[in-house]
Amino acid sequence: MSLPACSGALMRWRVIIASVAAGLLFACQIMSGGAAAAEVWRIACDDNFPPYNFVDGDKVVGLDAEIVAAMVKQAGAEVDFEPQPWSRVQDMLERGEVDAAFQFVGRPDRFEKYFMIGPHRMGQTVFAARSGSTIAVRDVNDLRGYRIGAIRGYTYGPAFDDATGLTRDTTAGDNLQLVRMLAAGRVDLIIGDREALSHFARTAGLHAQLQMLQPVLSEVPRFIAVPRSKPAIAARLDKALVDLRRNGGLAEILKRWE
Repeated sequence: MSLPACSGALMRWRVIIASVAAGLLFACQIMSGGAAAAEVWRIACDDNFPPYNFVDGDKVVGLDAEIVAAMVKQAGAEVDFEPQPWSRVQDMLERGEVDAAFQFVGRPDRFEKYFMIGPHRMGQTVFAARSGSTIAVRDVNDLRGYRIGAIRGYTYGPAFDDATGLTRDTTAGDNLQLVRMLAAGRVDLIIGDREALSHFARTAGLHAQLQMLQPVLSEVPRFIAVPRSKPAIAARLDKALVDLRRNGGLAEILKRWE
């Protein structure tokens, strides 16, 4: 082979080797995550609703937080929780500032306004009175004549929300305030999620001063709301929940929090 031919072959091999090296580098970047950032969904939730979702240090934890995180992961994205007071959560969802928010009681107006994904679990809405109370509540008609503590901005289901002639005190901003109001005698009854009320009563050292009344007012399905402007995210979350039910992931999370 002549010297010019040899030089040309060498140059061609150098080009080939450089191309292969560049390809390997690009592949390594993809495998290490350096080529593209992961898709992150910003999801709002109540910052103080244990045991379902609450802030622990710099993390949002709880039953519902774990379910939502698992759904997002199943959908192929990452979650960025935005814990806020409940009124702020609703405002952020209304303005489309977040990709989703949880956990919502299903109401006809919400199904019209948002994509409602779920339910991902059920909850029990109950009334609580002070220990030793003789108050009996069989239905909402038995509530007349009593002062009932409720959290402003919360929905408790149509049986209570739509009832007329009741004396409601909605000065409480969260369940802890609600429990303390009842223990202090500022209200005769409080309404809320059974597990949340029990948690805050124990936290405040007031569990012995409260009694949960029977029967349960309602079994409440809980949903994740997605703005109508984000149909693709709604579809992926819906499929992820179906997949978690089928593969046992949802049942495993629920069992861990029993």
